[in-house]
Amino acid sequence: MTKKTRLIRLIVNSVLVVGIVALAVTVYQAGTQRNSDEPISPQIAAGEDDKALDSTSAPLVDAGTSDVEAQVETQADTDTEDDEEPAEEEAAQAETPKEDTESADAAAQAEAVAPVIDVDFTEESLMDWPLEGQVLLDYSMDHTIYHPTLDLYKYSKGIAIQSSVGSPVLAASNGTVASIEEMSETGTTVVLDLGNGYQSTYGQLKDLNVVVGQTIPQGTIIGYVNEPTKYYTEEGCNLYFSMSKDGTPVDPIQYLP
Repeated sequence: MTKKTRLIRLIVNSVLVVGIVALAVTVYQAGTQRNSDEPISPQIAAGEDDKALDSTSAPLVDAGTSDVEAQVETQADTDTEDDEEPAEEEAAQAETPKEDTESADAAAQAEAVAPVIDVDFTEESLMDWPLEGQVLLDYSMDHTIYHPTLDLYKYSKGIAIQSSVGSPVLAASNGTVASIEEMSETGTTVVLDLGNGYQSTYGQLKDLNVVVGQTIPQGTIIGYVNEPTKYYTEEGCNLYFSMSKDGTPVDPIQYLP
């Protein structure tokens, strides 16, 4: 082989090597460019999102834990209150009999301290005047007497004691309130049971201070004198007062000083 031929081959080989190297460089650059332009794979993106989610969810886990702890504490407080309520109820139930006992003891002591009211009126008993005043109409069951308002003569089962509106009316003797009634002739009327069949009646009253069944001592204010009814307009303001024994009228003047 001649020197010229060798030189030509060397040049050709060099050109081929340079071309191959240039082609390799071009292919490498094209591949790199393609890789940089391609989108991030879903798996990689998902992985990064999972990492981001993990990094951001950590505080949420703590907050959730705090909420759970708060709920547990609230439930514990509720359970404690529920446990305390039955205890309080049991304590209240335990104290109730004690209070009832104390109330009963206080009532018993009050009864023991309260004076015993003797309701035992007899033929020899005397009463006090229920109020001071002139007797306008006398008791009369033996013969009739004149009644100015009615302008006629009639029997009188009681007496009419002159007074003024608002004057206090006192119990003439010990007694138990047997009845309180509104009567056409004597208005608001109170009947006291004096014992042994005796009763006293107080008429033309207002603002009563007693109730049916109440036992009162002599001198207790029963009520106050009211305006006269239409049966006593001419006589004027007065207290109607009468007595009876076993339902039969008796003269109250016999038992008054």
